[in-house]
Amino acid sequence: MNRLWNNAWITLSLAAFMWASNFVIGRIIPPSMPPVSLSFWRWFLAACILLPFVWSSLKKEWRVVLRHWPIILLLGTTGQAGSNTLAYYGLHSTGATVALLIQSATPVVILLFAFFLYGEKPSPKRIVAMLFAFGGILFVIAAKGNGGAASTIGGTLLLTATMLCQALYATILRHKPPTTPLVLLFSCFVAASLVLLPFQIPYGVGLPFHDSHSLSAIIYLAIGPSIFAFLFFNRGVHIIGASRASIFLYLMPVFGSLIAVPFLGERLGWMHLTGFLLVGVGFVLSREKVKSILSR
Repeated sequence: MNRLWNNAWITLSLAAFMWASNFVIGRIIPPSMPPVSLSFWRWFLAACILLPFVWSSLKKEWRVVLRHWPIILLLGTTGQAGSNTLAYYGLHSTGATVALLIQSATPVVILLFAFFLYGEKPSPKRIVAMLFAFGGILFVIAAKGNGGAASTIGGTLLLTATMLCQALYATILRHKPPTTPLVLLFSCFVAASLVLLPFQIPYGVGLPFHDSHSLSAIIYLAIGPSIFAFLFFNRGVHIIGASRASIFLYLMPVFGSLIAVPFLGERLGWMHLTGFLLVGVGFVLSREKVKSILSR
């Protein structure tokens, strides 16, 4: 377990896979569950599930949490409440594959945020790796006629806003309070729930106990893409930094397309596979840098 926890390659890949599944599941949740309610119950359940595991640490660290409430509120708003609610709204009019392609721009935006906010400059090798990966994404976009779902302008704008929120979250994560990882997650989940509560109250939509499939999907969202994905991603950012960790987000369209084939009936053609190969080349180019950091 320690080997997994200390390996950014594994933790960030798992986070990318779970976040990709979030977009696929968000696409198949029935319209009877409003996006605000889906997002609220996801984070509220995630906080409830985490509470027994963080209670002892929370009793020791609650003063630290209260002292750093502004950054926790900002992290919970950008990384959880805002990004996912916007994504669920966008998925009503945009296919999961298209949504994941938009998210693939996150690494580039993280670099831009890191440059403008902190003056960080990417290395030449990092730029080459990103060019390969971005070229692969363009191949997949060009293959939209081979089974990718159509998108609307409104859905595209909402999912672009989702991507911007996620990029900002990853960039400012360096300012996280000095708490244990689980306490940080729990605090962000509570913050996200509180931010969404005023929007959830008018809907008054509860958990779909009458629909076992939707209920199971929401519980999975609360555990997999929420608790474990953010725990793994935060750990990876802690090990190698936001800019270097962002290259792993290029795996999301690959994972998402592979999941969408059996669940959404989307098809993969040769252009998809060529695009995935280019993404893989960029990913491998970035891996050497990750290894050198982990070996320090």
